[in-house]
Amino acid sequence: MSIDKVNAIIGKEFDEIMKNKYILGSLVAVPLLFSLLLPASLIAPAVFYPEAYLDANETSYIATALGKSQEALISFFMNAVIPFFMMLPAILPTIVASYSIIGEKKNRTLEPLLAAPVSVYDILAGKALSAIIPALAATWISAILFCVITGAITYTGLHRIIFPDIAVWLLGMLVLAPLLAFMGIMIAIIVSSRVNDPRVAQQISAVLVVPIMSLFIGQMAGFVLIDLKVMVGAAMLILALDAVVLILGKSMFDREEILTRWK
Repeated sequence: MSIDKVNAIIGKEFDEIMKNKYILGSLVAVPLLFSLLLPASLIAPAVFYPEAYLDANETSYIATALGKSQEALISFFMNAVIPFFMMLPAILPTIVASYSIIGEKKNRTLEPLLAAPVSVYDILAGKALSAIIPALAATWISAILFCVITGAITYTGLHRIIFPDIAVWLLGMLVLAPLLAFMGIMIAIIVSSRVNDPRVAQQISAVLVVPIMSLFIGQMAGFVLIDLKVMVGAAMLILALDAVVLILGKSMFDREEILTRWK
């Protein structure tokens, strides 16, 4: 694998991303929506109207588990929203990659790239990194904005800043997010090798969101508590799945097959 060749492919892909308003809009709008909507819908009510949660029959299990503690309730919601930010690196790379790969198939520009003196690994690495880098950047910026806005809300309502579980969030953002981003891009490559519509590729790849959001639903329903053990277990599982999709992605991205079958 050549770093110079990979960098050249990344530069080419970034140029295409900057020209695509749909991709740019998705990279900006979706993370911004999460960083604004989640504090407003979950954190703010827990700060200013905690009794709405602690006294409600529907959430009585939360009150029992947290001992009627407002600060514990806020921390509970901070951990509960982690799956939303883990969802971003799973979805955003598929948007970039599906348009990149399928766009090249439609424009017949993939064949010249394959004919160039670059290896399949150079192409895969360049396309993967060009999708993962902006997706992770958007995810991390969104998470930082969420923490800043949450801190401002807790300081305004309680006159002190309540921070999320640092270990859980760091593991989620620095380990799970890259692993999920890699899985998202490899699934996009696998799906894109069999379809010619980027929207179809995105819809099929979106199945990855289901197990991620099950963590949020499980936490809110009282079936699971998102903590360090859960996050470590999830990281180990996703790492194993990444190895599987890497093998599948490499087998799908075959030079001769692409030239003869990717029509």
